[in-house]
Amino acid sequence: MRDMYLITLNELRVTMRNPFWSISGLFQPIIYLLLFGPLLNGIASTRGLPGGNAIQFFAPGLLIMNALFGAGFEGFTLRDKLDSGFLERLRVTPISRLSLALGFIMQSSVNLVIQSVALIVCAFFFGLRLDVLGGVALVFLILLIGITMASISYRLALVIREGGILAGIINTFVLPAMILSGIMLPVSFGPPIIQWLARIDPFLYAVNASRALVTGTLADSSVLAAFLVFGALAALTLAIFIHGMREAVA
Repeated sequence: MRDMYLITLNELRVTMRNPFWSISGLFQPIIYLLLFGPLLNGIASTRGLPGGNAIQFFAPGLLIMNALFGAGFEGFTLRDKLDSGFLERLRVTPISRLSLALGFIMQSSVNLVIQSVALIVCAFFFGLRLDVLGGVALVFLILLIGITMASISYRLALVIREGGILAGIINTFVLPAMILSGIMLPVSFGPPIIQWLARIDPFLYAVNASRALVTGTLADSSVLAAFLVFGALAALTLAIFIHGMREAVA
């Protein structure tokens, strides 16, 4: 616990000294909120969208998108540490390798929560109504997504030595996952093949759950499905990352 605290604190200090990644991570969802959100008002009464207030449909999806992209590109920070020799120097220290991996995950999680709160505050100005209990549950769901995506990104960074290749692989996964999740428009608007592909996209369940949680519908089946899916994915991907970190700093 002490080692994990020290690594997390160190990484948070590095982030505060250079907050570019945190601010730039919020840029994309806020631009969508400002420019794409108003376009949805014209189809607010369309079947599949909440009548009269499209922000209730769009903002919860943006929170998931922020977790998908923000945590998904965390691997670049670890890639920089590999290039600078930071992990090499840790090999001669007695620090717990488990705590090292968990420290990186904790830093990513704290950063993601701060970004999510900032995005929710921005959405309030556009008319978002948030159930308090549902909002708390949504934060936990976002954390599970963040752990999943950060673990995948970190593990890839330990394997792939070229930043350009790393970016290409992450984008190849993230963009289709975002489109098929129904963040921008309901999946039901698409042809049958798109709807079928969306069913195997775990982020579809997360987006549906986030919309239910925002309105306080905690008993919705999508909420349980999302927590089960990302609880399992977070545990699996975190275990894979921890194993990779132990090998990298053996």
